[in-house]
Amino acid sequence: MTTTTPKLTFAEYLKYNDGTDTRYELVNGELIPMSLGSGQHGVVIGFITQCFQNEILKLNLDWTAKQMVIGVRSPRAGKWDTSRIPDVVVIPLPQWRELTFIGRIARF
Repeated sequence: MTTTTPKLTFAEYLKYNDGTDTRYELVNGELIPMSLGSGQHGVVIGFITQCFQNEILKLNLDWTAKQMVIGVRSPRAGKWDTSRIPDVVVIPLPQWRELTFIGRIARF
C-alpha cells in the first residue's frame, strides 16, 4: 500500500510547527528535516554574518546580512512550494523591509 504525504504550500510551511526543535526545508511541498550542524557550525555562521555586516558598514552599502527562510517560486502554477534555509543571506535593506512588511519571513 502506498501512502501519500500531503503537500504544503509555502504559507502552510511558514506556520508549520511539529512541537520539536527540528528544522525543515520544503522541497516540492514536502517537509525535509535538516541535519543538525555541530556547535561550531553556529559559531562559524555568526562569524561569517558578522564579517558580511562589517564589510557592508565599511562600504556604506544599503544591505544587510541575515538568516532567513527563502521561498522559491515553482514554475508549476506559481506556488511557493520549495524553501531553503541558507546559513547567511545578504540582501538589500529595501527588499528586507518589504519582505518583513508583507510578512513573508518566518522564524528567523
